[in-house]
Amino acid sequence: MGRRSLFRLFAAAFLVALPGCLSPTLPLPPPEAPDTISPQAATPGMWTISGSCLQGAIVIVFNERTGAGSVVEDRDGDGRYEVTIEAEVCDLAWVAQDLGEDESARATFVVQERTPSGPIDPSACK
Repeated sequence: MGRRSLFRLFAAAFLVALPGCLSPTLPLPPPEAPDTISPQAATPGMWTISGSCLQGAIVIVFNERTGAGSVVEDRDGDGRYEVTIEAEVCDLAWVAQDLGEDESARATFVVQERTPSGPIDPSACK
């Protein structure tokens, strides 16, 4: 095989592989809104918030009213997070997750007591 033919072969292989490298990757999805939100009886004004995330993700939960939040890593890889934040009933908050170099968008939620079945009092924050 001649030098020119070899060059054409490598050039063709490069051009075929190039679009795969340039294709956009899908963004990391935000975690779903928390499935369990409960006030801490021993510490008024503090809430325990938990839900699902990607395995191994770093999860951020942030209260818009207070300007504070909490960050936790899913170190046991079970795809669940649990954080404690300061909040009042009906505060607007958000949750997001990072995995490696990827960051998700935010999923907003209202701080109100809820179980996996839904809010304890659906009309509490209307």
